[in-house]
Amino acid sequence: MLERSALTVILAVCLAASSKGSAGDLEGPGRFCGYSPIIDLVAGEQIVTLKGGIHSGTFEWRGDFGTLNVLGIGWAGKPEGRMRASLTAKGHAFFLPRKEDGQFVTAIWNKAYGAAYFRSPTRFTKAQVSAIERVDLFDETKPEPINCKLRTVFSWE
Repeated sequence: MLERSALTVILAVCLAASSKGSAGDLEGPGRFCGYSPIIDLVAGEQIVTLKGGIHSGTFEWRGDFGTLNVLGIGWAGKPEGRMRASLTAKGHAFFLPRKEDGQFVTAIWNKAYGAAYFRSPTRFTKAQVSAIERVDLFDETKPEPINCKLRTVFSWE
């Protein structure tokens, strides 16, 4: 009897997680909510999810600015590196770009649990930094973001 109960719980969790909408190829306009980053996609922008779990995942963000590979973490600590003196347009700490494993990496952090790491094979352009400035982050200890047309975050609903 316990096995049937456990199976029922697992099935319910899977259905609940998938009922909010699935992600794979997501095209703007629309709000993408996933793994901590919240991005209001404009026309012509696209999200391609790569892999993920309950607290983190990777996706590719494409637009007029080019392509950024993004790791979003909903239960993160402070990223490594130096913070820029000014916050992003959404009020998050912005970490200065650095080179890691042959790629350029920058991060934003909400000074709580949300972080997003952006990777590019070349130095970040002004257009890419402007796009990163638009990214908001949510904190898993607070209510879920609203008005998400496109979602990959885990939900019990």
